[in-house]
Amino acid sequence: MLLEKYCKDTDLMIIQFTIELTKDIHAKISARTLFYEEQVIRYAEKRIRSFLHPLSLKHTLKFVYQSEILQTIRFKLKPTFEQQHVLRCISS
Repeated sequence: MLLEKYCKDTDLMIIQFTIELTKDIHAKISARTLFYEEQVIRYAEKRIRSFLHPLSLKHTLKFVYQSEILQTIRFKLKPTFEQQHVLRCISS
Protein backbone atom coordinates (compact mmCIF):
# COMPACT_ATOMS: atom_id res chain seq x y z
CA MET A 1 0.00 0.00 0.00
CA LEU A 2 1.23 3.43 -0.85
CA LEU A 3 1.35 6.43 1.42
CA GLU A 4 -0.21 8.58 -1.30
CA LYS A 5 -3.54 6.78 -0.88
CA TYR A 6 -3.88 7.82 2.75
CA CYS A 7 -2.45 11.34 2.82
CA LYS A 8 -3.68 14.61 1.44
CA ASP A 9 -1.37 16.48 -0.93
CA THR A 10 -0.17 18.90 1.74
CA ASP A 11 0.50 16.16 4.27
CA LEU A 12 2.41 14.13 1.70
CA MET A 13 4.50 17.17 0.73
CA ILE A 14 5.35 17.78 4.38
CA ILE A 15 6.36 14.15 4.94
CA GLN A 16 8.55 14.16 1.83
CA PHE A 17 10.10 17.48 2.84
CA THR A 18 10.88 16.15 6.32
CA ILE A 19 12.61 13.08 4.90
CA GLU A 20 14.59 15.12 2.37
CA LEU A 21 15.63 17.70 4.96
CA THR A 22 16.75 14.97 7.36
CA LYS A 23 18.89 13.41 4.62
CA ASP A 24 20.30 16.83 3.69
CA ILE A 25 21.23 17.64 7.28
CA HIS A 26 22.76 14.18 7.74
CA ALA A 27 24.93 14.77 4.65
CA LYS A 28 25.97 18.22 5.92
CA ILE A 29 26.90 16.80 9.31
CA SER A 30 28.93 14.01 7.68
CA ALA A 31 30.72 16.58 5.49
CA ARG A 32 31.33 18.72 8.61
CA THR A 33 29.49 21.67 7.09
CA LEU A 34 27.29 21.68 10.19
CA PHE A 35 29.04 20.70 13.41
CA TYR A 36 27.13 22.33 16.28
CA GLU A 37 23.73 21.05 17.38
CA GLU A 38 22.42 24.62 17.65
CA GLN A 39 23.68 25.30 14.13
CA VAL A 40 21.75 22.27 12.87
CA ILE A 41 18.58 23.40 14.65
CA ARG A 42 18.83 26.95 13.26
CA TYR A 43 19.43 25.59 9.75
CA ALA A 44 16.44 23.24 10.06
CA GLU A 45 14.16 25.99 11.42
CA LYS A 46 15.13 28.31 8.58
CA ARG A 47 14.48 25.64 5.93
CA ILE A 48 11.17 24.66 7.56
CA ARG A 49 9.95 28.28 7.70
CA SER A 50 10.85 28.86 4.06
CA PHE A 51 9.03 25.64 3.10
CA LEU A 52 5.85 26.42 5.06
CA HIS A 53 5.66 30.13 4.19
CA PRO A 54 4.10 29.81 0.69
CA LEU A 55 1.56 27.19 1.79
CA SER A 56 -1.96 28.50 2.27
CA LEU A 57 -2.42 27.35 5.84
CA LYS A 58 -3.50 29.14 8.99
CA HIS A 59 -0.70 30.59 11.09
CA THR A 60 -1.42 28.27 14.02
CA LEU A 61 -1.36 25.20 11.79
CA LYS A 62 1.97 26.31 10.31
CA PHE A 63 3.35 26.66 13.83
CA VAL A 64 2.21 23.14 14.72
CA TYR A 65 3.68 21.72 11.51
CA GLN A 66 6.95 23.55 12.17
CA SER A 67 7.32 22.14 15.66
CA GLU A 68 6.36 18.61 14.58
CA ILE A 69 8.78 18.63 11.64
CA LEU A 70 11.60 19.90 13.85
CA GLN A 71 10.84 17.31 16.52
CA THR A 72 10.85 14.53 13.92
CA ILE A 73 14.15 15.71 12.45
CA ARG A 74 15.79 15.93 15.88
CA PHE A 75 14.60 12.40 16.72
CA LYS A 76 15.88 11.00 13.41
CA LEU A 77 19.24 12.76 13.76
CA LYS A 78 19.92 11.79 17.38
CA PRO A 79 22.08 8.78 16.38
CA THR A 80 23.91 10.94 13.84
CA PHE A 81 24.66 13.53 16.52
CA GLU A 82 26.25 10.81 18.65
CA GLN A 83 28.12 9.03 15.84
CA GLN A 84 29.53 12.20 14.29
CA HIS A 85 30.28 13.81 17.70
CA VAL A 86 28.23 16.93 16.98
CA LEU A 87 29.15 19.63 19.48
CA ARG A 88 26.53 20.89 21.90
CA CYS A 89 26.49 24.14 23.84
CA ILE A 90 25.86 23.65 27.53
CA SER A 91 24.50 26.63 29.43
CA SER A 92 25.23 26.90 33.10
